Amino acid sequence: MKLRKHLTVGLLSAAFIGSTLVVAPTTQAAVTSCYGSAKSYTKPADVRWYPSTGRLTTTSNCADINIKPNQSAYVEVCFYPTSGGSTCNSYKYAPAGQWTVVATDVRDGTRFQFHFASGAYNSGIWAG
Repeated sequence: MKLRKHLTVGLLSAAFIGSTLVVAPTTQAAVTSCYGSAKSYTKPADVRWYPSTGRLTTTSNCADINIKPNQSAYVEVCFYPTSGGSTCNSYKYAPAGQWTVVATDVRDGTRFQFHFASGAYNSGIWAG
C-alpha cells in the first residue's frame, strides 16, 4: 500500500537521539487513515461486479485501491475515465481476511468497479 498526501519527506525523516531512532508517529496515522476510511461491500451470488450499478471513486486517503475480502477471490479493477470507455487491470488473488493491493498509483477522483472472476457471493471491505 502506498500513501498519498499524508506522508512527506519531512514526516519520513528520522532523528537520531543518542543511539535511539525516533520516527514521526504521523506515519502510522497515515496508514490508519487509509484503512481507517475503508468501506464495506457485499457482492451477491451470480453477480461479478461491485457495485453492480454505478461506480466507486478513489479519494486522497490511499494512493492504491485495496481490498480485504471475507472470502478469497480473484478480483480486478476496471477504470472508467471521464473521456469514456473502460480499462481493466489483470486479476489479482485476494486471500480472505487480508489486505490486497488490486491497483497501484491511482489518481484521486478515479471512477472504478471491482470485477470478480467468480459469480460466488463475496463480502468484505475496500479502501482507495
